[in-house]
Amino acid sequence: MQLDVAVDLLMKAKTSLTRYRDTGFSAAQASAKDICDEMNVEAVLKEKRLRSTRKNFAYEAPDEPIRDALKRLEIAFFNVVVDTTIESLKERFESLGVMRSRFGVLLNFKELDGEALSNQCDEFCSTLSTEDEKDIDGKELALEISNLPSLPSDAMTALQLLSYIHKKQLKELYPNLWIALRIVCTLPVTSAERSFLKLKLIKTYLRSPMGQNRLSGLSIISINQEIGKQLSYDEVINDFASKKSQKAEILKTDHANLCY
Repeated sequence: MQLDVAVDLLMKAKTSLTRYRDTGFSAAQASAKDICDEMNVEAVLKEKRLRSTRKNFAYEAPDEPIRDALKRLEIAFFNVVVDTTIESLKERFESLGVMRSRFGVLLNFKELDGEALSNQCDEFCSTLSTEDEKDIDGKELALEISNLPSLPSDAMTALQLLSYIHKKQLKELYPNLWIALRIVCTLPVTSAERSFLKLKLIKTYLRSPMGQNRLSGLSIISINQEIGKQLSYDEVINDFASKKSQKAEILKTDHANLCY
């Protein structure tokens, strides 16, 4: 998953959820009525007797109870779930927005003028710098972006631009842009969540004594399933068996030498 694509998808998801909060309950209610009609079930929510809350002090004002079951379902359940989802989405992926702003010069350079482009390239260069070591030169990056040829599309992603430079063999003409695009395209977006999900599937309570080396190896095989399916299990087993037999012969020889 690319950083710019992931941020755009998250923004669209947040907008969709915000819109769904206003119209989703009525749409869900209509769908539920259709399902009830198909199943010959009465589409009515049963009214429950409301509990009376004891007041410890006379000045406490009682909360106005919601007697309508449908309204109570919308306020106490639907709105709460959707609001929690929107806030979680906002908090969890806020760092991606920060990363996109730091690498934004590679994504929206067509909208920048000469001075703004130079300033953002310098900031981007400082982001990729540690003490005296720099991955790219900010001034040269701005010059390379300004001298880019006409691109096939105005809405190219970072990966598409990188593929275009590689296909046209322009990486020697634009070395700083080539390095910067490769860094942007390899930024992790969902790797942590994916790794933890795989670890939960691999290390169950039946495999609790598993060591770190074996767990790491199994997780790599599970994540890269396409590469793992291309391996020959017979060759791996024979290679493993030959190494074990060689180790046994070495131990046997060492033991004989010690006895001698």
